[in-house]
Amino acid sequence: MSVSSAFYTGLSGLDTSGTAMGVLGDNVANISTTGYKSSSIFFSDVLGLSLTGVMGGNRVGAGAKTQAVDVNYTQGTFKTTGSGSDVAINGNGMFVVRDSKTGAEYYTRDGHLTIDNEGYYVNSQGYRLQGYKYGVDTTTGTLALEETLVDIQVTANGINPPLATSDVTMVLNLNASDEIKTWAMPPGPANFNYSAPVTIYDSLGAAHVVQVYFTKTAASTWSWNAVIDGSEITGGTPGTPVIYGSGGASLTFDPNTGALDPASAGPVAFYGGALTFANGATPTATNIDFTGSVSYDSPSTTQDITQNGYPSGSAISVGIDELGNIVASYSNGTVKPLYRMALADFKSLSGLERKGMTIYQATIASGDPLYNKPGEGGTGKVNSTMLEEANVDLATELIKMIIVQRAYQANAKVISMADEMMQAVQNIR
Repeated sequence: MSVSSAFYTGLSGLDTSGTAMGVLGDNVANISTTGYKSSSIFFSDVLGLSLTGVMGGNRVGAGAKTQAVDVNYTQGTFKTTGSGSDVAINGNGMFVVRDSKTGAEYYTRDGHLTIDNEGYYVNSQGYRLQGYKYGVDTTTGTLALEETLVDIQVTANGINPPLATSDVTMVLNLNASDEIKTWAMPPGPANFNYSAPVTIYDSLGAAHVVQVYFTKTAASTWSWNAVIDGSEITGGTPGTPVIYGSGGASLTFDPNTGALDPASAGPVAFYGGALTFANGATPTATNIDFTGSVSYDSPSTTQDITQNGYPSGSAISVGIDELGNIVASYSNGTVKPLYRMALADFKSLSGLERKGMTIYQATIASGDPLYNKPGEGGTGKVNSTMLEEANVDLATELIKMIIVQRAYQANAKVISMADEMMQAVQNIR
């Protein structure tokens, strides 16, 4: 190995040390960048001439070169922001965002999101967050996720449609010592023993009060009759009650325990007429269930009344739960999931292409994205009102800088010494 080759060996050391300082400087510069993942640089040696001696072939080193710059995808710490649209992933996975102009898909750990003027959740580049929409299952009538990635969009002051009452539950104690009476219309003190109102909702979201009367018809046997005021129905007369539904002598209690016979508890049909509400809506088929009711020797009371209908309501707030559900709260007291975020993972995270602005793009080396929902398929859950900080350890980076600086100085010294040796050769006479 000639003295002149030492110049190039030292030069390669300067080059790799300079590159290393650039990587470390990039890490330090991004210490406050949300979702930033630090990089690590790796070197390999370079072989030069092949020398053949008594011991066989040998390769003389010719310096070093940069082998790879890899991204460290370990999780950073969380900071609280108080913003309801900020989210951080606690575990594996990356948010999926899409450029609406080009259709290109990117991946990021930066969960700093805002809602644009069209209601889309977007990141700082304006790329739209991707997720799954909740739709209505045509078979069951319940909300179900549609398994296709779409842009997540919420509408300010969006309307939650009303739900007509289909199930009513009443839990009561009917006084076992009450006298036997005979039911008749219109209801009066001589026709019933106890009554309780139930508020139901029609398909347009209008509330209607139905009064349920209970009459003791025999020992341990009661009847119930539901009545609605005439002002509530088409063709009715205000102040004149109209039968809404009737159960006859259907409530039978055990005379020894006071428990309601399960066979008579229900659910049974609550609405049994052919009425039309004053707003034009037709009463829906409604069931009533008296399970849990008793007949003890104490004053009649209502212990619980529930029904599953509600009026329409306007969205008053939108939040994100730990499973990535975008949930809207409405003025009618209901809470409804709108979307669920998607998270992507990869067979080889090191194969992702860094695009800047803390976003990455899939490549052949990374493999296709593996889409999952937060908390499923090995992906982490999400923490709302939080952001993930850069995973840069400042103390470690500064110590590495000192080491790289010394390596740079040492390689510069190699070049200086080689220059002195070359000068000595030139001075031979």
